[in-house]
Parts: sequence; structure tokens; C-alpha cells
Amino acid sequence: MVILNLSKRTKHSFHMKIKISLSSSLILLGCSIVIPMHLLAGEKAEITQKCPPTGIWCLLPSYSYKHPNQMDRLNGTPCWTNPNVDGIVLRADWDKIEPTEGNIDFRYFDRGLELAKKYNKRIEILVPAGKHSPQWVYAAGAEKFYFHHHNGKPTDYMPIPWHPVLQEKFGNLIKKLGERYDSSLYLSYVIMTGFGHSTEAWFAGPADMDEYNAIGGNAKWLEGVKWFAALYNKAFPTTPFLVAMCPPSRDDEGRATLKKFVEDGVKDYPHRFGLKAASLEPNDRPDSRKLSYRSVNRFSDQTVVGFEMLRATYKLNGTLKAALDTAIAVKAQFVEVYEPDLVDPKQQEVLAEASDKLKKNLTWNNRNL
Repeated sequence: MVILNLSKRTKHSFHMKIKISLSSSLILLGCSIVIPMHLLAGEKAEITQKCPPTGIWCLLPSYSYKHPNQMDRLNGTPCWTNPNVDGIVLRADWDKIEPTEGNIDFRYFDRGLELAKKYNKRIEILVPAGKHSPQWVYAAGAEKFYFHHHNGKPTDYMPIPWHPVLQEKFGNLIKKLGERYDSSLYLSYVIMTGFGHSTEAWFAGPADMDEYNAIGGNAKWLEGVKWFAALYNKAFPTTPFLVAMCPPSRDDEGRATLKKFVEDGVKDYPHRFGLKAASLEPNDRPDSRKLSYRSVNRFSDQTVVGFEMLRATYKLNGTLKAALDTAIAVKAQFVEVYEPDLVDPKQQEVLAEASDKLKKNLTWNNRNL
């Protein structure tokens, strides 16, 4: 199946007729149209992009060894039937869904897709990697990078992102996910991973800088992360792919490196490479100097941009409305909100109002939503 843009007029537009039998169907979701290939004989099909994610998205716990019951909980979240929720974030850790090489467990994403179809919601797919990489990757030869913590947490590790074994093994997973899910109109976007500690792009903390620089530092990270962008672009040719912004190192050089990656990505993959600021809090201001906030505002008229709440608001000081108002003022198009806030009856009017305003921030897409 292919996704078509039928809104673009050509010299043959008035003569093109597509006959649809009772056994065939059109699926309309947002502004994209899926048409079976056999209906297009003799016509040149123009593949186009899906509608970008907008509004309020439900951020569920990751399906992981820490949350093994998330598979069962997925069915029961009230977010599927909440009219103020536009989409559901489906997270599943790499070591959970591919415990042995090549044996990928698609059940969590498959179930989410089935529920999205049932309730007419859209989904995001995200595979936290980094420290969640399976042990067989190291057995195959991927080199470990160890993180040092001074807050009492034990040392942990992840594969070096530019190591060829990691790129081969993780690349195989992303290709398989793309083959299985990219054609679905219910899949609205994916988050790139594999080059950061977990989901966000940060890699080295202050205590890790000597070891980080010894393996190439930010220059090598930038080279590696561009490989990942090309991977996602090829694996998901009709689905926007976003970076969860956080500097690879917590210094000026790290921020400059992330800025360069985002600028190049927006230029190299127009309307497909997007970005998400992953630290929205109630007391943040629209004029925040955070690179992620400034990037959302800067690129809002060019590509997919949004926010992820730092935590549920019961763990923060301030209100959900204050946080969402900041995202709207910065011109975000979507916000991922944790489930406790989305099921709170007191927040429904706030969510409905915010969803409408976030959708109006989408201006670069010339199609009607």
C-alpha cells in the first residue's frame, strides 16, 4: 500500500477516476489517504507524508523489565476513550522486545496498533536503547561505555553508538520495525534512540568526560548520530522521526553539537526530521534560554516540534495548565503528558483547550487537518 496526496492538481487531475469496489476500502485518518496498489494501475502515484502529530499525547510507562505488566495495562488505560487525548506513546525497551538476536517480540506494538484502530487514536513508537540494550549485543562484540555516578547509583553502561556492531544490530531492529509499522496511518511519529543513555540524546555526564573524549567526544557523537538519522529516514519513509533533545555532554560544546545536529537534520530531511523538548515543567517560561525550548520555537514553522512533560504534575510544583500554556506560547504542536494528569477529571477542560491551541500551532503543513 502507498500513501497518496490527492490534493495536488496535475494536468490529468480532472480525468483521474478511481473505482473502489465493495471489497476495497479507503482509510481516512487526519489528512492522509491509503489506497491499495491495485487500484492505481496506469496512474503515477505520488508518495507523501502522514499528518504530523498534534494535540495532547498520553505518555505511558515503558514495557520493560521494570514494568512487566504494562502489556496488560495497555488495554485498560482510560486514555483510549478520552476525547481530549489525541494519541498514545508506546514505549518498549530494546532488551525487553529482543531478548535474543532476531527474535523480536512485536506484541506490545501490535496490540497498541489494534487499540488505536479501535478507538481512532494515533500512536508513537519509541524503543529506549542505550542502557536498555540486550546483553547479546555485547557478546556479539559491541564495545561498552561505562557511566560514573556520584549520587549513589551503581555504575551502568551502554554500547558506544558509533561502534559497527551496535549499528548493525540496532539497525536490524529499526529496519524490521519500519517494515512492519511505517505503512500504518495510525503511526504518527517515532523517536530516534540508540545514541543516548536511554531515550534522550544525552550521553556523557561531567564524571564521564575523560573517557568520552578519549573515544572521540562530541565530534564522534555527531558523526554517529547522523548515521542514526539516516537509518530512521530509510526505515520509516512516510513517518516523521524526532530527536528527544538533550546535549550529548553537559557543556557548551555539547549544546553546540546538538544544535548542529538539529539544524542539519531539519535541512537534510525537510518536514520529516523533528524535535521534542523533554523537560516541560509548570514554572518554565516561554523565554527560557534552554536550547530545546528555543529550538521548538525556531523550527515550529518548518517541521514537527513538541514537548514531553518532565513528570506528572503531582510530582512538580505548579499546574498542568501553566506547563501547557508555556508549550503553546513557544509554538509547540504537541505535548506528551503522563497518564495521571490525563485521567484526572479536574484537568479535562485544561486538556481540551490546550489540544485545540496546540493544533493551531501547526502552520508549515499546507493540508487541512
